[in-house]
Amino acid sequence: MIDTVRINVKAGNGGDGCVSFLRLKYQPRGGPDGGDGGDGGNAYIVGDESINTLLHLKYNSTFYLQRGRHGKGKDQRGANGADTQIRVPLGTVVWRLHRDGSKDFLADITSGQPVLVAKGGDGGWGNARFVSSTNQEPMLAQSGSKGDYSVLWLELKLLADVGLLAKPNAGKSTLISRCSAARPKVADYPFTTVEPILGVVTHGGQDFVMMEIPGLLEGAHRGIGLGHQFLRHAERARVYVHLIDGLSDDPAGDFLMLNRELQEFSPMLAAKPQVVAVSKLDTTETYELRDVIAEELRRVMTPDDTPIHFISAVSGVGVDALLGELVGILSDAPKAGLDESEWNYADAPLAGSGAARPSEPRRPLGFYLDGDVYVVESERLERLTARADMRDYRVLLQLWREMTRLGIARRLEEAGIEAGDTIRIGRAELEWF
Repeated sequence: MIDTVRINVKAGNGGDGCVSFLRLKYQPRGGPDGGDGGDGGNAYIVGDESINTLLHLKYNSTFYLQRGRHGKGKDQRGANGADTQIRVPLGTVVWRLHRDGSKDFLADITSGQPVLVAKGGDGGWGNARFVSSTNQEPMLAQSGSKGDYSVLWLELKLLADVGLLAKPNAGKSTLISRCSAARPKVADYPFTTVEPILGVVTHGGQDFVMMEIPGLLEGAHRGIGLGHQFLRHAERARVYVHLIDGLSDDPAGDFLMLNRELQEFSPMLAAKPQVVAVSKLDTTETYELRDVIAEELRRVMTPDDTPIHFISAVSGVGVDALLGELVGILSDAPKAGLDESEWNYADAPLAGSGAARPSEPRRPLGFYLDGDVYVVESERLERLTARADMRDYRVLLQLWREMTRLGIARRLEEAGIEAGDTIRIGRAELEWF
């Protein structure tokens, strides 16, 4: 089962604003009527109950979203780029990766509510937006801003109410097939199950989801026997059933090993409600030693009132009592959610339908000297010069007004700029005058 995947998402760029003037037969010198550009498409991640793996994203991991259309004359605004919804299974955790290898938590997908993961660029303003009492012929229009680029790490943690934990070949597959319509592979050798199995169990008019976790070995919390992959899915269970093999040489030792692996992987897991089910009651050895096994388990349990059930998944003996116990516990157990210790609130705000935009902060307004060239850093000015005709003196005058209004002209003069010096804004260069 594919339960982790890395995807690349590039939101759409905004469309460019238009420089246009109204020209009609009886209105040959109409005012500016350049329309704004459309916004780029946004990317959302949406939970989908019909999907239970990330396989569909494994080989289709890059998403380029539609850009906004450019503005047109007669105040025609460009169309927005289409949004894209990336569908994932419920229980998927979304992280944003950085170049240094670190990651920030973005969202925990537990419903069908869309979560914004890459915001499209804003459309640029047309020249009609810049008209004023002192500027009746605006020659500037903005280019559209760039859409976000996000590298995301998706990690599936299956949602279930009850998690079946056991060593290999303890009878988990037989039990889940007895309780639900799930039909996992059943055989008399270890590691028959190699990926988590979900089954819906109905008992006493109540439905709940039971998940079979593949067999755990000692050291699973360190990744031995794919333990990390298996225990990650166990995180979402609300109640754990420790299935102990009744024919084991050391049932109490098996129980301690399972609990120790939970504790080492995450203390939050070991604190959840637990039920012990000793399997293979249909065998003579287990049936005759059931009191001895129960006494040994009680000695190592903390607390020692953990329910113990002896069952036979083959014949069904004791299974109804076990399910009844689970229904009662689930009625009081809290709903599953992401372990809050897994992320830092200060660095990773939660993302909902109005998720925080995962983009880089806006660059501060300023300049620096590159040889003899004054390089101005201003996103607003760069968007104005991207499509401007720098040979037109009207463009230069209006650009100078913008620099004066933003305060950058005064700062350049204080730095000693003189007439004839070169200024670079984005890719455009002009002479100071």
